[in-house]
Amino acid sequence: MQDYIMEIKNLKKYFKLKENIFSKAKYVRAVDDVTFSVPRGSTYAVVGESGSGKTTLGRTILRLIDASAGEIIMDNKNVLDLSKKEFMEYRRKMQMVFQDPYNSLHPKKLVKTIIGEGMKIHFKGIKETEIRKRIAEVLNEVGLREEHMFRYPHEFSGGQRQRIAFARAIILNPNFIVLDEPTSALDVSVQAMVLKMLKDIKKREDLSYLFITHDLSVVDYLADHVAVMYLGEIVEKGPKSKVFNNPAHPYTELLLNSNPIPDPFTDRERIEVKGEVPNPINPPSGCRFHTRCRYAENICSEKKPEEEIVSEEHTNRCHFSLV
Repeated sequence: MQDYIMEIKNLKKYFKLKENIFSKAKYVRAVDDVTFSVPRGSTYAVVGESGSGKTTLGRTILRLIDASAGEIIMDNKNVLDLSKKEFMEYRRKMQMVFQDPYNSLHPKKLVKTIIGEGMKIHFKGIKETEIRKRIAEVLNEVGLREEHMFRYPHEFSGGQRQRIAFARAIILNPNFIVLDEPTSALDVSVQAMVLKMLKDIKKREDLSYLFITHDLSVVDYLADHVAVMYLGEIVEKGPKSKVFNNPAHPYTELLLNSNPIPDPFTDRERIEVKGEVPNPINPPSGCRFHTRCRYAENICSEKKPEEEIVSEEHTNRCHFSLV
């Protein structure tokens, strides 16, 4: 039986827009009835275009923003039902590394303060010498030096800042880390070093990752499982090898086709994209992708597709599955 560190069930996050006396309340359906499970010790990637709801999903899972409905099961408890005091234990277990290393670190605080702040909150009465010892350990673990704790964020490069952000996440010995496009703001060569660091520390510390990205090359290198998100919904999910080698949903096929291949002599069919991403306030009826899908027929706009099993652990939401 598969051991899951976290199970997300029917999770929803709607943002209510301002209303007036002349109109009804409207909502942005950023995350709409999302269900998936993260196997313990794995890297679970969530991919999709900008605006698909990936970052909102990650923030909702960590309760950085309140969910509208659903369940998030960890240690057989629904963390959404926990009080703030009860959730403190889970706050330590679940950490996040944000996309922009230039904005996620306080510019006026020393690195030792940024990294060590969490230890003072979660380990009451801990001595300053113990905090500094632990900070030195995690800095060394992410490829930095002990003396770096006495510098400010502006004294580091983008790659080094992201390493500091990761050190801040792992210093509390979490089990689960949400990585929100942690390499998108970095140069390609720096990306490679950071990704190798993430992979090495995951294995050494026995961590589980939820990796949010739009870069399929990074997913191919790092992930074990993949969920494809479109307009707030997961349209396909499964082991990376099955989703990448046998995409069942037209949107997954489109994403894979748009991913550049570093070989100018490779010839492949070019899939043209129809239209623009629909408005999440008023998403299309039926299948939300039908307005851009080259396989769409009348049923696609009339009936919402149910989740169907393609193969073991591989599911898809499409009336005309490609597999």
